[in-house]
Amino acid sequence: MPAERAPQHEFGFDPSKADPTWNRSEFSQVSFGDKRLKKRFFKVAEDLFAAPLSPINQASENWADTKAAYRFFDNEKVDCNAMLLPHRLATVRRAGDSSVILAVQDTVFVSYGTHPKTEGLGPIGKSNAATDQGVIMHNSLAFTTTGVPLGILSQNIWARAEVPDESRVEKIERISQTALEEKESFKWILALQETVEAFASTNCKVVTLADREGDFFQFLAEADRLKANYVIRAKNDRKLEEGSEFGTSLEALVAAPCLGILEVKIPGNGSRIERVAQLELKSVKVSLPPPYHAKKHGDYVNPISTTLISASEVNPPEGQTALSWVLMTNLDAKTFITASEKIEWYTKRWGIETWHKVIKSGCKVEDCRLGTIERLKRYLAMMSILAVRIMHLTYISRLDPSAPADTVFAPGEIVAIFIRTERKMPPPRRVVTIKEIVNMVCLLGGHLGRKSDGDGGPTVMWRGLVSLYETVDTLAALESMGRKIT
Repeated sequence: MPAERAPQHEFGFDPSKADPTWNRSEFSQVSFGDKRLKKRFFKVAEDLFAAPLSPINQASENWADTKAAYRFFDNEKVDCNAMLLPHRLATVRRAGDSSVILAVQDTVFVSYGTHPKTEGLGPIGKSNAATDQGVIMHNSLAFTTTGVPLGILSQNIWARAEVPDESRVEKIERISQTALEEKESFKWILALQETVEAFASTNCKVVTLADREGDFFQFLAEADRLKANYVIRAKNDRKLEEGSEFGTSLEALVAAPCLGILEVKIPGNGSRIERVAQLELKSVKVSLPPPYHAKKHGDYVNPISTTLISASEVNPPEGQTALSWVLMTNLDAKTFITASEKIEWYTKRWGIETWHKVIKSGCKVEDCRLGTIERLKRYLAMMSILAVRIMHLTYISRLDPSAPADTVFAPGEIVAIFIRTERKMPPPRRVVTIKEIVNMVCLLGGHLGRKSDGDGGPTVMWRGLVSLYETVDTLAALESMGRKIT
């Protein structure tokens, strides 16, 4: 006999059941080995997700909830990996049947130098000064090839030991004597391994993107061992394997024929203007010998093959430095089409920098005063997922605007935004699109919505979500009291 359906409620809420908002779905499989902790997790997550700009005491409804939130972040049973696991599984589900997923790796420094009493911090600069204290966070973030963020595949947060008082020669010697697993650079390999593991049971081709910090031999060799794909910006001109036609990688690229001219949109920053750059493309396959220190530690002793792609800007704007990239990949890049594809993928790496901005400027995680690094790790893991949610909504509305809104918004959220902005319920006989809801949320966040204004960005999105969740809470409270709104 089929199970009896739960009664439908006016706002899409059922006060006797779990709240249907996004975090309940995202973390349905979370487990800390304690049902009370899981219940508290949802309460803390709902409070913080509804008020991402607010400190914990302001996001919490009352003093009792504030104390409970502090106890939650202080609880040793709250494991960051346990918190991230259901989100990672949801990220893989969001990838769906995509043929290619981009896994962007990068490191961000989170400063707590203005919180000198926080225990367990480490230097994030070149000194041990109290103002240079904080934590380091390395992530692998999944994107579609069109730049839509899907979620976190790997996250590691730690504090460095004090900066040793040593000369440059002593530093080089110390690093050369350190095993790979004990070096900070091992974070790249660990994130690669966790990324491959996340998609092991799927048919997705996962391509790791990394900036120049990811260009070291052991990482490339580990990618080959795992049969993992990568596109990485080259850091150095390398010596090639003995017997090669050319002595170095740059010599080989200079001699390579031009494949064609590619136009790429380059976002602006403090010193660079936004523009469409014309890039001359070249590619050449080379063989790289293992460096001495890799042989010494027995980490990776065999040469590896990789393809170099150069992209050099032709006729840059006056006053602007010409763009010049050299990328490395173990994917096909022999032709203009295949080389262009890898360049286009690499341009999506900037998405993780936007995510860092949402975490630090939008969610204001550097204002948090939890007192110890272990509490901060748990807090940062939670807020990192919130930042993905904000970015995902912003980007998906641009790339798939006609998709039904209920694929990313909970029913209660859709009802709340219509009541708040249109003063009426959603149309019962028409599919509401993602674009409609996102535009409404951005209006709540201060976006004017004029044609000349373009689409709202992550900033107005997170402001709008704060306002939206206030309405969601109000409607849920009214329904729990038996009030009906039509």
